[in-house]
Amino acid sequence: MSGVDQVLSLLSAAFVQRAFLMGILIALLSSLLSVFIVLKNVSLIGDGLAHTAFGGLSIGYYTGFVPLWTAAVVVVLGSMGITKLNRSAKIASDAAVAVFLTLGLASGILFYQLGRGFGVNLEGLLFGSILLATPDQFVFAAAVLVLTVAALLFSFSKLVYTTFSETQAQAAGIRTGFFDYGLSILAGIAVIVSIPIAGILLIAALLVLPGLTSIQVARSFRQAMVLSPVFGLASVVVGILFSLLLDVAPGATIVLTGLGILTFVIAIKKGIAWSART
Repeated sequence: MSGVDQVLSLLSAAFVQRAFLMGILIALLSSLLSVFIVLKNVSLIGDGLAHTAFGGLSIGYYTGFVPLWTAAVVVVLGSMGITKLNRSAKIASDAAVAVFLTLGLASGILFYQLGRGFGVNLEGLLFGSILLATPDQFVFAAAVLVLTVAALLFSFSKLVYTTFSETQAQAAGIRTGFFDYGLSILAGIAVIVSIPIAGILLIAALLVLPGLTSIQVARSFRQAMVLSPVFGLASVVVGILFSLLLDVAPGATIVLTGLGILTFVIAIKKGIAWSART
């Protein structure tokens, strides 16, 4: 049986179909936040929160509490800490992220070694194992997506104002700090939800690549918000198909697909610009 035939046969399996549905939910979730994260120049926050999640998961496994919920609490606190450092201590966003990245990584390694690995598949945590996604994870991802969409719709105009001109937004009486904390918390929750698909090491790409790609071609902010989920969905669906074909972790193929789309879009954009000059 050829590789393509094997993929087609796998598509009829319930766990593969669940993986695609899970991937679609996470693609939509991360893509909606991606535009704001890129435009606010906090693209590294996903990386910092992912490593913080590793620390939270290790603490959860070590203490015996539910690891995912422990990681969720730690990540939300970490996201608020990054925003607090950036706003109050006047520390640059990349430095604030670096503080929590190293803290999460160090604490994760410490508790992982103290627990002698907990009998957990570390490779699945690091690189993702969406084919093992459970119905509970699917329900949780769906609930988070609905919550995120509702939050963005409720505060869209103010969040956009804060993203493009925080000073003017403050002068207009908008509580910019509230929206900064809100965005970072949503990003933290998205990180927790995304661990099954991308793993700890590759989550940041899901929160950056769709928005970065859409900004290259969009002519308005609303257009970027529409295109970002399109690029995110394409990356996830094609990436999962490649992972099935190559029998590798889906996180890597999803990120490489996203990078391929970004490279293609930039190349086309430069080609059009070059043709206009000649």
